[in-house]
Amino acid sequence: MPDPNAAPIPWENLSKAPQPMTQVGMVVDLRRCTGCHACSVACKTEHHVPLGGFRIRTRYFEKPHAPTLSFLPILCMHCRDAPCIEACPNDAMVREKDGRVVVDKESCLADGACIKACPYGAIYIDPQEQVADKCDFCRDRTQVGLDPACVSACPTDTLKFVDLHGAEGLPEGAPEAAALREKEGTRPAVLYVHHQPWMEEHLHTGVQLSKDDTDVIYEQK
Repeated sequence: MPDPNAAPIPWENLSKAPQPMTQVGMVVDLRRCTGCHACSVACKTEHHVPLGGFRIRTRYFEKPHAPTLSFLPILCMHCRDAPCIEACPNDAMVREKDGRVVVDKESCLADGACIKACPYGAIYIDPQEQVADKCDFCRDRTQVGLDPACVSACPTDTLKFVDLHGAEGLPEGAPEAAALREKEGTRPAVLYVHHQPWMEEHLHTGVQLSKDDTDVIYEQK
């Protein structure tokens, strides 16, 4: 007999229409991240991301004044003032009604202008399709009421898909969340709890598998 107190399996809610969001976003609680790469593995599986490309990746950092590590998942920030939209000469970077920035693959000519414009290293060229690719907050999943694949896969609830409720809103319970590289003026829709400024000094475009990697294992191209 089914347990009436059991949490619903995700697809049991598909009959319920997802609530519309005014500004999709994500809150990343760095106090919870263990650097396990479950988010990037789930993303690669969900979207068939080719070797060397990442929609989400995790950086390892040694803390400046402590013999411990910090971890930083990095993905497209779905910026409210997105430089990739302005930079694309083919109008291939498109903002949707809920605020997310997606790639119009029919218009993309893979000239790389968006990659150069992005201050987060969040875009790469898919070598098979020869178009730009990046995180779209798992549009196919969220349209039917599921969380993005990275959120569902995270074992520590580091990632939360949220509605930012407009231009500058913060989700309930995360008033201390802040943008990465805020000085860029892009107004990201991905916000970080316990973000430390020294992390930005070591922000690279690739991914590490351990703290001893002096160079990135893979690098966005």
